[in-house]
Amino acid sequence: MQGMEFIFGLKLAEFVTLVGVVASPVIAVLITLAIEHFRRRRDERTQVLRFLLATRATPADPNYNGAINLIPVYFNKHAKVMAAWQNYMNAVRFKPAPGDEAAQNVQTSAKQTALIFSIMNALHLKLSESEIQSEAYISGGFVARDSLYLSSLSATVDLAASAKRSAEATEKLLAIVTNNSQRSK
Repeated sequence: MQGMEFIFGLKLAEFVTLVGVVASPVIAVLITLAIEHFRRRRDERTQVLRFLLATRATPADPNYNGAINLIPVYFNKHAKVMAAWQNYMNAVRFKPAPGDEAAQNVQTSAKQTALIFSIMNALHLKLSESEIQSEAYISGGFVARDSLYLSSLSATVDLAASAKRSAEATEKLLAIVTNNSQRSK
């Protein structure tokens, strides 16, 4: 074989070297792209977890809702995460009978904890379910501000209803005054 021409007038060793010189950068780029894809995918999943952990005490937060809605996008190949997500979604969609709200809140909180725990396991992060449940923090000032905000929203509805009743009463009074003035003429 030595000294034989193989292809394009090159010896076998020269041809293998040429292939190596051409293929090596292409392979390196492909490997870099694959690593970048997996890193970006992990970062996206970790961001969902960050939002869930940061806002788990305030489920009405838009970031919390966004993170919950992104779970099927980023964790659809993780059966345990998807099962925990489905259990949580069933819990939050369930409307308890009057008087059973507290028990439902406890159950929903447990499902939320199981969901976060399953995501942490999928990302190979370690925190126990009891730590997830007990380590949530929300400041008293935030709770007071949020309660005041919710109360003001409720009051806005009451104000609108009161303004409507007032407008209706004014229209009735105007009609009475108009009728009386027409009779007196």
